[in-house]
Amino acid sequence: RIKRKVKCIDGEVPVRVEFMPRFDYGRGRTELSYINRGILAQNGVMRGTLVSTKDFIIDDELGLASTEFNLQSGRFTYLVFRYNTGSVDLKKDDEDHHNDDMRRTLNLWQEWTKKTDTPNMTILPSIWQEQIDRSALLLKILFFEPVGTIAAAPTTSLPEWIGGVRNWDYRYTWIRDSSYAFKALFGIGHTVEAEEYLNWLVTVCATSKPSELQIMYGLRGERELPEEILTHLDGYQGSKPVRIGNGAADQRQWDIYGSVFDVAYNLHTITGNTISVKRWAVLQGIADHVVTIWGEPDEGIWEVRGGADHFLYSKIMCWVALDRAVKMAEEMDLTGDIETWKRERDAIYHQIMTRGWSEEKQSFTQALDSEHLDAVILLMPTTGIIEGDDPKMISTIRAIQRELGRGEDGTLLLRYDAEDGLPGEEGAFLLTSFWLVDALVLAGEVDEARQIFERLLSYANHVGLYAEEMDPNTLEFLGNFPQAYTHIGLINSALMLARHGVGLTTDE
Repeated sequence: RIKRKVKCIDGEVPVRVEFMPRFDYGRGRTELSYINRGILAQNGVMRGTLVSTKDFIIDDELGLASTEFNLQSGRFTYLVFRYNTGSVDLKKDDEDHHNDDMRRTLNLWQEWTKKTDTPNMTILPSIWQEQIDRSALLLKILFFEPVGTIAAAPTTSLPEWIGGVRNWDYRYTWIRDSSYAFKALFGIGHTVEAEEYLNWLVTVCATSKPSELQIMYGLRGERELPEEILTHLDGYQGSKPVRIGNGAADQRQWDIYGSVFDVAYNLHTITGNTISVKRWAVLQGIADHVVTIWGEPDEGIWEVRGGADHFLYSKIMCWVALDRAVKMAEEMDLTGDIETWKRERDAIYHQIMTRGWSEEKQSFTQALDSEHLDAVILLMPTTGIIEGDDPKMISTIRAIQRELGRGEDGTLLLRYDAEDGLPGEEGAFLLTSFWLVDALVLAGEVDEARQIFERLLSYANHVGLYAEEMDPNTLEFLGNFPQAYTHIGLINSALMLARHGVGLTTDE
């Protein structure tokens, strides 16, 4: 149910309410009719009820119910929409019940927010703490209980460039998000959600062969996510097509295996708990699978639609999978084909360091034997495959800033500079700017990292939320909104800065 409380703070205010529901993405016809204390909306088997003490007038042609009234100082009214019901429950639709709901809701969120904490929180400026709280609240809102999944965003088809075709459905949960989300939730003290997410992840892995593990799932664990274009909808500011479902679910993306292992290893490191025989059997199977596939091309983290390639980040995360498998086996005295894992891990490393480095660009590149750059390579030091202050890593950071940086100060970054099989352009990808912050911290450039981080904080909207992307020229949001990825990046960058003693300055 959705509840709206309309209250007059002072004086007198005229209020107009319009109720114009559309089921099934506006397909079919939604009929409105009067019922006791409300309006019934129905389209086939889908139905919902608007509950109100006000008298509405129905316009059948427009499919619209509306009302007008005045509110005096201190007075209020509730408007409640109940989905999947055609009746009014008088016991649950009186003023006292709604007031009690409001109090309980506020109390729940306030108590949950109090649990947000980090070991270094006390050195952080108040605006950082407020933004961490806001980002944590968003992750909780996008957390789907009791399954334990996290939606990437609650929207579909908000364009990555106005008028463009890069419009995707993000109302699903991605495997790769697991390691980033896990670090963020655990880092700010929300261990319950982190563990529920991990339990879901392990369950998915345990019920699928490694070769059948998908990159993404429905929030209830659905595997079938067919992509469909809704031709009858114009899209945001005329940006077509509008899509539901996501065809990327069928892609091969090898980085997911490293994400699973990174979460498992970090949990072991943080908690010190031993791993169960059943869980290790699952992970062992994944490590063995990585041995067989790491040399094959895939579609990569950005889910390109121009064909598979030997993307460097996919190789890096395959290295992560085998590296963590070896460490877990040796540290916890677990069985497995450790010598093979070590041999293949070292072979991956050799390819990354030779074929993934461009002498011309003086940078690690998007793919093996390529001259294109990719902002995801900024994550290399966080995986442990290279030190953050390694000369090659520092050179890569500067190359990415120089070639992918946008905006007046270069704080905003494009994801990559290669063709991806789609026409048109896109905005700057906000998460990559937080990756830049992390990379600069690990490179020892903490002052520059802090400056960029605080600039990024200024890009939040009036309630502290971020979209997926931003127009580097106008600083307007682009892409689906609000975006979990961006807020996860913000939290992890704040934690990174705090761990390296970056917080309050002497004049604060």
